[in-house]
Amino acid sequence: MGLYFLMFVGMSVISILGILLLFLLKSEGAKKTAFYFLVVWGMFIAVFRATGLPTNYIMEQLIAWGFGILSIAALLIRFRTKNTKLLLCANILVVVSVVAGMLKLFFL
Repeated sequence: MGLYFLMFVGMSVISILGILLLFLLKSEGAKKTAFYFLVVWGMFIAVFRATGLPTNYIMEQLIAWGFGILSIAALLIRFRTKNTKLLLCANILVVVSVVAGMLKLFFL
């Protein structure tokens, strides 16, 4: 149980730090790096959640993969546009992917 708590704290700190860096950094290059990190982190959380479930929990696995797909959608939006509103939408999508994945992984 102690290892599970340490994993929860470590993953939470990484997630919160990544989200804060995404929105507080001024440099566009640093923001882009934080964004790509969060995309990979969101997909990692989704894979970790989906593969950790029993094989008969199909709906729960699909929900976990859906959170990973949100990260991929954010990445596609980021690649396709230069519009600042859509870039903000991509940032919000990746944040939702990470936060919802963490909540689903540890609490729900």
